[in-house]
Order: sequence, then C-alpha cells, then structure tokens
Amino acid sequence: MKRIAVFLTLIATGLSAFAAEEAVDSRFVLAKPGAQLATPESPTLGAKAPAGAVVLFDGKNLNAWAKKAGKDWLKEDGPAKWKLVDGGAVEVVPASDSLISHQKFGDVRLHAEFRTLGAPTNSGIYFQARYEVDINETYGRTDGNACGNLGNCTPKGTTPKARASRAPLEWQTLDIEFTAPRFDAAGKKIAKPRATVRLNGVEIYHDQELDPPTGAAGRLGEAATGPLMLQEHGMPLQFRNIWVLEKK
Repeated sequence: MKRIAVFLTLIATGLSAFAAEEAVDSRFVLAKPGAQLATPESPTLGAKAPAGAVVLFDGKNLNAWAKKAGKDWLKEDGPAKWKLVDGGAVEVVPASDSLISHQKFGDVRLHAEFRTLGAPTNSGIYFQARYEVDINETYGRTDGNACGNLGNCTPKGTTPKARASRAPLEWQTLDIEFTAPRFDAAGKKIAKPRATVRLNGVEIYHDQELDPPTGAAGRLGEAATGPLMLQEHGMPLQFRNIWVLEKK
C-alpha cells in the first residue's frame, strides 16, 4: 500500500507540474542568460526598510499576503499560492491568481524589486488593488506601453517621461510615492489620488494626478484605503524586498 501511495503521489506531482506549465501564456519565451548587455544597477537596489516601515516581503514567507478571490479583488481567498525561490525572491505561478496584502493602506512610499524572466511579461503593482503601476518587458524597445506606466488610471497619451527598464533577468526597482484620494464627511471625493514613480532610480512620473481606474479595477470604485496587489497575468516573474512606509 505504501508503494502504491508513493506512486500515486508521484503521478499527482507530475500532473500538477504539467498543469502549471500549461497555464503559462503561450506567447511567453524564457530569456537566455547573457543574451543582453548588462545595464547599470539601480541606485536603490537592495534598499533596506527604514524604521517604522511595514515589510511585506523579505524572502522568508508570504504571511503578509493572501490569494485574491478571483474577480473580487478586495476579498481574500486563502493563502498565497506563489513560490519562494533562491535569492530571497518569490515567483509568480501562472493561473494561481494575484496576491493582495492583508493590511490596507492609504498614503504610502513603496519600494519593490522585480525581475522579468522573459517576454512578453504582464504584471503590475496595484495601490488599493485599483491604481496600477504596470510591469512589462520592453527593454530596448520604444513601442508598446513602457514599464512603470500608469495606464489604467491616467488619460490616454499620458506616458512616462523616460524608458528606464533594465535587461531581462536583471533585478529592477520601483520606488513609488502614492497619495490616496480624499473624501469629505459625506463621502464625496474632494481630491484625486496622485503618484510619483521612479523606475531604477529614474523619475518617470512626478506627482501625477490619477483618474478613477479603468478596466477590471474600475468596478471597485475609489476609497481612502485598500490592499496592495501584485498581479498574476499568466506569465512568470519574480519579486523581492517589498516594503512600505506609511505617510503621516
């Protein structure tokens, strides 16, 4: 019986791995090490969380995160399903859904590090699970949406001031100052949210005014606080060293 149980376990593991491979977007092509010239490191790579910061991921566990509940982006649906990998990182598992933080935030300064593993890549960091800072693989390209763009919450044609992506497989940084929308006592919005975005140390948006989010995030409306969300969109990539400092 023990041998049969082991055999069935191996079969299940194999099927699970096969299913995971099948879940990857069919367009995705893994990057080859050394295929691109190395680019300068970001000046904030490895930045340590300052005193008072909330550390959301330090490479040890995903205790700060939950799996989001499908189309209900503000609801938790059990533990995070992404996998921890070498180098203190976590890797997106395609078809496992996005992650939302247990803690809700308003005004924050966020630091996050990521690396793309191939192309195309489609992910993002969503403030309040609404306002997206897009992560994609466009190194060396001038077409398509630039990495770090605020495409779901800015008017069409509002593009980053620069393209600052590093090559695939290199660690990159996003340093973002987010100011939440303001509401009066009756719940009426009296001030729009704003964001300053630095990709690899290059400021690509300065105090950019944000519109209500569009797309799937649009159905959530706007609020004073909400969880951070790391997006899963059928393509693997990695994150590490994620922390936020709440602004007083």
